[in-house]
Amino acid sequence: MRALIAALCCAVLGACSDPSNAVETAAPSVLVGDYRAFSDAARSAPGDVTIEHGGLVFSRGAILYTRRLQARAPSERIARDGLSYAAIARGGELTIELRHVTEETLANGAQSLCGADAPAYVALAYAARGVQVTVLVFAGDEPPGPQATRSHLCGSFAYTLREGGHRGVVLW
Repeated sequence: MRALIAALCCAVLGACSDPSNAVETAAPSVLVGDYRAFSDAARSAPGDVTIEHGGLVFSRGAILYTRRLQARAPSERIARDGLSYAAIARGGELTIELRHVTEETLANGAQSLCGADAPAYVALAYAARGVQVTVLVFAGDEPPGPQATRSHLCGSFAYTLREGGHRGVVLW
């Protein structure tokens, strides 16, 4: 009888599945929240940001619609001869959430976050609590990574949680 119950639990819950699949079946975390511009670059160009599941909305009118990609390690380099995410974001124990920009909308005379180039990728670098986040914006036709030669960092913007603003790392 116990064997039958155990088999049923394995079949229904997947409790006996291969442990290597655990990463694939676990719900990924996503940073969301309202953030105030912390760095001079963030204050002067895009302004404050609201990070949502499907994109980033900047207070000065730029909106980036995004699709999540596989998370990156903080020690991973952003280009073949480039620095690591951690070195650029000036942090150690960071989560790096990489997103592909599917569309950029510019309202109210906003400037593109990459100047003449279109932003193609955004990396959100944040510590476990998500109180501070660095938004790294990339242009180019390939994602940033240790072998990348056709993408470049075009903006690095630091933010801190807005007082009274919602924030969190949520599962979806």
